[in-house]
Amino acid sequence: QIGPLNNENNLTQQTICGKFQEENSLLQNTKNVRSQNDSFLVRISVILWNNPQITKALKVLVGISEAICLLSTKKEYSTSTKNRIKAEKRFNEWLAGLIDGDGNFYVSKEGWSVGLEITMDLRDEHCLYIIKQKYGGSIKLRSGAKAVRYRLFHKEGLIPLIEDINGNIRNPIRIEQLKKVCLKYEIEVKEPIALEYSNGWLAGFFDADGNISIHKENNEIIIAITQKDKEMLEPLEKLYGGKIYVHNKKKTAYKWTIFRKEEIDLINKNYFHINPSRSKKSVRLNLIDKFNELKELKCHLAEKDTILGRAWKHLETKWNEGFKDE
Repeated sequence: QIGPLNNENNLTQQTICGKFQEENSLLQNTKNVRSQNDSFLVRISVILWNNPQITKALKVLVGISEAICLLSTKKEYSTSTKNRIKAEKRFNEWLAGLIDGDGNFYVSKEGWSVGLEITMDLRDEHCLYIIKQKYGGSIKLRSGAKAVRYRLFHKEGLIPLIEDINGNIRNPIRIEQLKKVCLKYEIEVKEPIALEYSNGWLAGFFDADGNISIHKENNEIIIAITQKDKEMLEPLEKLYGGKIYVHNKKKTAYKWTIFRKEEIDLINKNYFHINPSRSKKSVRLNLIDKFNELKELKCHLAEKDTILGRAWKHLETKWNEGFKDE
């Protein structure tokens, strides 16, 4: 047994020397190193005790192993960082949309009070607690109304918030308000960037001024956003489809509406699955696929005491949960 082992030692030593004369090229191809050396490492562990000449080469091998771990860790860290940055970007866009719809920047006449207010339906207070957790501020129930108001007036939270949403505010009224606040803090107001399909702004604007409902006559889902400024709705029509209609006889408000099944399914799967609603309306968005499934089975036409009828009734109960005032 000693003879063959010594022969193997010599062969292994020659192999190691050959390999580590080109250690730089090996380091540049670390993906192949591990697979090439799994059995190689086992052999070295058996013969290492009487091969002091290969100690230096083994140190290089350890370095290669550490390099593999380092590169693997760096790759995982890089992916995690990129995902975090994307998530923060989407959140900032969502927040800008929410502020455009339900927010209000203000500077008092005396100039000593500067802040932001966001008022939402009581059922959507969760949205405001998300914002409070990140920037601070306070949330209070509005007396005499089923609404809650978020207030942020300390600069330690207000300045980071402004930096996060700057460039995504699109409401002309809100832009003018933001300019006054930024003037107070010597912050340059950025012009709103061109709205793109994947921008999270729509999700925030939908949470503020949007609605999702089922048309009672034809049992079709309708997604809509109502706004006084028609120009704010025009990019939505171009990017996401739908139509803009006059909302009242006085023509003081307009409504962007999607009702075709194909457009509803597209915006739900291609947009809201990436940029989720954070309001109670998210429950209805998540029920769209189930609605389509049951409607295809004609559950909406079934007798109430049948299995299909009860399935449709269960969907309606889930759909209307938290929306009793509608």
